[in-house]
Amino acid sequence: MRLQAHFREVLLELRSRDVTHLGASQRAARERLIEELARYARAGRFPRNEVSRERIPIFIDPHGTRCAMARLIESTGHAALVAEVAARRNFARIRELASDAALLAWLDAFGLTAAEAGRIQPSYCFVTRAEDCFCNELNNFGDQAVLEGVVVQGTTGSALEIRVDAVHGMTESKVGDTITADSIYGGGTLSAGDSVLVRQTGDYHTGLVLDSNQEFQVSCSSEVPALSKEAAIRGMLAPDIEKCAAELEKESSVWGESICDEGCGCVAHDSGPSGPLLVSTVLLLVLARRRRRR
Repeated sequence: MRLQAHFREVLLELRSRDVTHLGASQRAARERLIEELARYARAGRFPRNEVSRERIPIFIDPHGTRCAMARLIESTGHAALVAEVAARRNFARIRELASDAALLAWLDAFGLTAAEAGRIQPSYCFVTRAEDCFCNELNNFGDQAVLEGVVVQGTTGSALEIRVDAVHGMTESKVGDTITADSIYGGGTLSAGDSVLVRQTGDYHTGLVLDSNQEFQVSCSSEVPALSKEAAIRGMLAPDIEKCAAELEKESSVWGESICDEGCGCVAHDSGPSGPLLVSTVLLLVLARRRRRR
């Protein structure tokens, strides 16, 4: 019943989308997929979880039952892609497959976005504290560098000048350069002599305050431990959200804990709900919330 209610909602969303930007062949292919999804939902034959006590996605269950995305892909003649995903990542969430070139090519050909694919997959609501509190906020995945430095002039609220003592990532900044912080993450306070990390995205510099133990106190509505300077740098430079979260989990298992309750509803934060990227609309709301803050 829960799954059929989910698919009814998703079908309404898919049918209401403006797809005028798609080509004629993409629109026709998309419409065929929507009708196939409607048939799949009506049939009510969904994968059964006989492998874990946790609520997890299953691409193909031990009885050969396909999940919705597997059924859609297979219905288009791409059985090899379904078999490949089942063999390699049978319990993966869509967000974990979002960088798969073959899957992205299939989505584009059939007029679906990765976000829509994530919406089709029912929510299994597992968003780590690392994703919610750090990776979605402080990592632009490949488009930044991290600088270590010391404030040499100014205080928060004025032009802060920072001497660069170490450089991580691809940047034209060099050790010994003096840069100006454009903002301070989390509203922290800095003054001359303080240690700082600087997230450099393009020409924009965001200062992250380090305490006397050279740790970064993360600003988050969830309870999370401080990060060592080294872990914060590795997280900010990680190439994707999974590796970012993995770097933080090396520091403490707390970072790998879910922010969602056992009923699969995400904990309400004071700035709105959070949830998993590309697996469900909950993560899309997180990302939208992050962008609105900026």
